[in-house]
Formats: sequence, structure tokens, C-alpha cells
Amino acid sequence: MRRNRSYTSAGRTLLAALCARHRWVVVGLWAVCLVTLVLLARAQGARFDTDVAVPGSDSARALDLAGRALGGTDLPDTETVVLHARHGTVDDPLVRAQIAAMLAQLGKVPKVAGVVDPFSPGGAVVLGVDPVSANRHTAVVSVIVKGSALHPDRATAQRLVAAVRSYDGPNLQVEIAGPDAAAVNATAISWWPILIALAAALLLLGATLRSRGAVAVCAVTTAVATVTALAIAVLLSHATTMTVYAPLLAAVVAAGTSLGGAVVVVHRAQSGLREGGGALEAVTRAAAQTGFAIACGGFCVTLAMDGVVALGLPFFNGVALGSAAAGTATGLVILTLLPALLAICGPRLLGWTERQHLTTSGRGLNQPPGLRARWAGWVHRRPLVAACAAGFLLLALAAPALTLKLGGADDGAESTSSTTRRAYDLLSTDFFPGLNGPMLVAVDLGHAPAAVSPDAVVAALAKAPGVARAAVNLNNAQAGVAVIRVFPTAGPRSPDATALLHRLRDQVLPPVLAGTGSRAYVGGSTALFADMAANFHGATTGFLAVVLLAMLGCGLLMLRSVTIATALALTSALAVLAAAGVLALLFQTGLVTRVLGLATGPVEPSLLVIVLVAVFGLLPGLNLGLLARLMEPAAAPGLGRQARRRNASGPVRLGHADVGHVMLTMNLVMLFLFAAVAAQPARLMKVTGCGLAAGVAIDAFVLRATLLPALLHLLGPRRRRGVPDLAWTQPLVGGPSDQAAAARDGTEAATVPIRIRRPEQTAPRPTRL
Repeated sequence: MRRNRSYTSAGRTLLAALCARHRWVVVGLWAVCLVTLVLLARAQGARFDTDVAVPGSDSARALDLAGRALGGTDLPDTETVVLHARHGTVDDPLVRAQIAAMLAQLGKVPKVAGVVDPFSPGGAVVLGVDPVSANRHTAVVSVIVKGSALHPDRATAQRLVAAVRSYDGPNLQVEIAGPDAAAVNATAISWWPILIALAAALLLLGATLRSRGAVAVCAVTTAVATVTALAIAVLLSHATTMTVYAPLLAAVVAAGTSLGGAVVVVHRAQSGLREGGGALEAVTRAAAQTGFAIACGGFCVTLAMDGVVALGLPFFNGVALGSAAAGTATGLVILTLLPALLAICGPRLLGWTERQHLTTSGRGLNQPPGLRARWAGWVHRRPLVAACAAGFLLLALAAPALTLKLGGADDGAESTSSTTRRAYDLLSTDFFPGLNGPMLVAVDLGHAPAAVSPDAVVAALAKAPGVARAAVNLNNAQAGVAVIRVFPTAGPRSPDATALLHRLRDQVLPPVLAGTGSRAYVGGSTALFADMAANFHGATTGFLAVVLLAMLGCGLLMLRSVTIATALALTSALAVLAAAGVLALLFQTGLVTRVLGLATGPVEPSLLVIVLVAVFGLLPGLNLGLLARLMEPAAAPGLGRQARRRNASGPVRLGHADVGHVMLTMNLVMLFLFAAVAAQPARLMKVTGCGLAAGVAIDAFVLRATLLPALLHLLGPRRRRGVPDLAWTQPLVGGPSDQAAAARDGTEAATVPIRIRRPEQTAPRPTRL
């Protein structure tokens, strides 16, 4: 076993040394590979799946039948412009004149096929109800846009929304809803939060690394890993089915893991330089120790995502390969390109002041222990309290995930600053909430003599409790398909609308269709998200099982300890589950959603998948890197028995104080960026940003800062005796005589001083304390 471990250590050391010595060759090869991947990706293009319905579900069949009734085309893109008289009614001459001018202007917008006047007879035919409210305060204009409702043209959508909103004034409130308006709202970006987050991230990185060269190395590593992952994801989209969220996840996982790993490895290289070691020696050691552990974390993500693909988990399957590409790209970049960049930078990894001090004194500047050493000391003294508190918090955050409601959130759950939310509120107040999300019942009439009559189906639907109105929208006798529009009294995301959906499918339609040979399928927004939630059932459990197995396997290979690997796997799965629990607390609690300017509602399965996969993708690399550092021995081989006994728990405390603040810095950088995403106006970005920020915060403050170090303290050196020495240079390491003294007090330096000696040198004489 020891021989195998030495072979593994020698292999990773040799790889790091080769990449450092032949740094320009490595950089050149990476440049060629990166340019080739980008050119191939641009030439091939992306082929991502944009289907919104679950294949084979009732809602998907309803969409297919509706397209057949329309002659093989997709559902038409119809926008709803809501006009509300701020004073009086929409019949006032001044208001009518403004409406007429707006209708004329909308007809001139490119790709607008028609504009239906709400005061004309055609308004009720297109909308399905009287387009003017009973109190005459609100009117609805239907705008038919060329194209598909499932694939809106964003350029046309922006022009249309701008034209509509230009008529909003003191006399007339003008809002718009529909596929185009929703697309514009979902992609609306507020740049101030992003700029502030980027500035804070750069300042934090600069304050932590204290060197422009070190920051440049981290930036280049992150950029190469992210672009590589995106290019691989684009190329993989031609070989398998991937959703449009796959490149987003690939970018998040690759950028977060590579940036975090680069900063930690750079910090270890800086520590080696401060101790007076050569640049090549410091780079090789940092890459072979910490870099190897972080790269293994990236490959762990790849392994887990391949397992997800093999299981075929709903919704996860379409994004798994993107994250797998990110894990592979990150691992390769950390193993090969990062050592080369570190060697190129060399002593410039340190700031000018530190380089001058190192030249004159032979050692780096002494850094005060600060808060990180005091926190590491507190966790060392009270590991049981720290572990229990962190574990309880983790369980408390994960528990709400069991109550997380999956489904779809309509425009009524958006921020009040969006025009789609204001249009929803006007329709709900002056008409009825169900007008915001009608159901479509597609009837496959067939050609049998006993085929059901569309009017009979309409009569049955209109009598169902919870239905405000039902009418035939399209009857294509030649295709044998009729499309009926059903308006519920309740809003699309409400439990009443979901109950009505199941009532129509299970109780209303079967008696009408019995013995006719016809079939009917219910679609619409409520049906789409209900089918998604039903198809997603159990997928989270399968994903967490894959996470457990992948983390357990990689933990055993890296740490060689069943106990520690099991603890790492369980805490990682709980952290992923806790991120889902935070989503339940934030978006299904009325008080919190009102503060965010939203309304409570279910969480879309696709958004939950983004959060869970991204949070897991960011976990393994830094967690394995932390554990590798915490398990490195702090005492020199020649120390006496009493010194070794005093230093039994010292390595964990020293490692915690050394790299704890660096990893916390990385999590804070990601936290800033994800908070900027959560500050965007669209609910989609708020849900994604809050979920990712919660996962990063849990990982930083609960797992890496508290729980994992406390568990190592509790396990003790005897329980960790079977763990291999992750410091591959242990047979070659000799520690200075003042090392034990540094371990005795509670203010040890952040970096443990070490010296490298060649194998042919004699071992230092034991230091008696």
C-alpha cells in the first residue's frame, strides 16, 4: 500500500514538475487547443433542446394536436396589451384617442401580423371574453406577432414592448403580457449590481493575494477553464440532448471551481516562496498537493454527472453533460496550465514589498494570526460544540426542502416593477385571475361515426366547478382536431387551478368521451408545470444518491479513510439539500417574498435543477482541497514523542488557520456575483441567484469554516492513522526546531514553515523539547 501511495505521489509530483519546467510548451499547447475548440464550436453551432413540455405528457400531446389543427405550425404568438384608464373610463374621448394612436403605431412594428381593436367585434373572438371590463376601466388589445409563442423573437419583443410602454402616461396606464413580454422581462439586466459585485470581488482578491501577478494567474486560469467548458458543451449538444441551461451551468461550475482552486494553489505557492524556497520548488509542491486535490474534485463532478446521464433522471439529464464538461475542463486546467502559469510568474506571485524583504532577509513578511487563527483555535478547543451547531444548522436548512412545492410561477409572482406583473394584476382585478392563464383542451375527434361533438365537450367543461367560460377556439374537421379554450376562475399558479386541471382530466372529460373513440388532452401553462412537477417526482432523490456515491468514492480514493469520506459525502448531500430548503423559505413564505417584491409560488423544476447541480459542482474541489491541507502533518519527523503528542491536533488547526481565510475569500467572491444575479428584476434570476448564493454561503460558513475541521478534530489522530500522507514530500521534509513552539500557543502563523532536503542528505537530528 505504501509503495502504491509513493507511486501516486511521485506521479503527480512529476506531472507538476514537468508542467512547471516546460511552462511555455504547456501554455502553447493550451492556446492551440483552446483556439481549436472555439473555432469548432462556432462552426458547428449549438443545438440545444427548447421544448417546454414533458415528452409524452398530456400537455405535450395537447400542443401537438393544436399544431396539427393549425396546419402543422406552432401556437401563434399573441401578446396581451392591457389598457387602464387612470381617471374615468376607457370610453373617455381623450383615452379613446390615445388608444387609437397606439393601435396605429403597433401595426407599424416589424413582424406584427395584426392588432385587434378592443372595441371591435373581433376583440371578443380573439381574446375569448369581452375585451372591455364590466366597469369600463380596463380594455385588452390582442396583438398577433409572426412567429411561435414557444420561441419568441427577442428583438421583435423589445421593439413591441418599447412601443407599448411609450403610451403609458397620466391618463392611460399601458401594460403588456405574453410570450414576448415575458422574454424581455426574463432577460432584463440591471448592470449596477453586477458592476458593484465585480469591483468588490477584485478588491477582495487583491487584498487576499496582494499581488497583481497572482490575480492575473487566477484570471487566466478561470477564463481558460470557462471557455473550454462552454466549447465542449456546445460540441456535446450535437451528440446528445441538452437543454439551453446546460452552457449556463457549465460556465458557473467551471468559473467557480477554477477560480477557487487557482486562488488556493496560488496561496500555497506564495507560502512556499515566503519560506525561502525556490520558485520551481514552491510551484511544484503547491500544484502536486492542493492542485491535485482540487482537480480530483473536478473529476468527481464529471463522474457524478455521468452517473446522472446513465440513470436518465428527468430534467437533470439535459444539463448533466454540461457540468461534466466543466468538471473535466477544470481538472485539466488545474493539473497542467496552472503550474505553468505559476512558474511563468515565479517570484512575482508575491508583491514588490514582500519580494524585497525576501531578498534581504531570506524569509517572507510575518503575517499576524488575525481572526482566522482565533476561529481555528476556537474550533480546535470546542470541536463538539462547533460540529453540533453546524450540523443542526445544516439539518434545519435542509428540512424545508421536503415541503418545497414544484410547479410554475405565472406573471403574478414576478416583481411589481415588471410590466407583466402589473398587467396580471389589472386583469385579475377588473376581469378574473383565470384570464391570465387559460387552459387548452385539444380533442382528437378521429373519423369514427361515433366521434364526440366539440359542442358536447364544451357543454361539459362549462358546467365544471371552477370554470368561468369555455368555447371552441378552433375546429379543423379535415385534420379531425378541435381546440377548446377554458378559462378557470382561479389564477394559473393557484392550487384551485391545479385541482381544476385534475378534475377535468379525471372526472369531466372521461364520461363525455366514453364510447366515442375520441381523445382529449388538457394543456396550457397550468398543465405544463403540473406535468413537469409530476415527471420530476423522485428525481431529486436519485440525484442526491449519485452525489453521495460520487463523493464517497472520490473521498475514499483521495483520503483513504472510510469515516472521513462518509462524513464528506453526507455533509455535501445535506449542503445541496439545504440550498433547496432555502428556496422554499425564500419563495414560499409570504413575508420574505413581499420584501423581495414578489408573490409566493411554486419553484420551477428547471430552476431547482440549476441550483442543485451548480451547488454540487462547486463543492468537491474546494472541500477535497481543504481536507488535503488539514491532514498535512505539522510536526517535523525528528521531533520527540512528547512534542508529537502535543501536536496531535496541531496540523488541523494550523491548516485551518492557513487556508481557511483563502477559501472563505473565494466563497465571498462567488457570493457577491450570485447576489448580483439575485438583485436582477426577473423572478427567474432571483430564484437562481438566491439558490446559488445560499449554497455558496452554506458551503463556506457551515461546511468548510466549521463542520469539516471540527469533525477532523473529533476523529482524532488515531482514527486518522490509516489516512495516507497527502503531503507527498513527507519523507523529504524536515521542519525547523521552532515548529513545536509555534504549535503550542494559540497564535500560530498562518503558514507552517517547511524546508525541502534532498534524499541523499542526512536527516536532521531530533529536537528535544
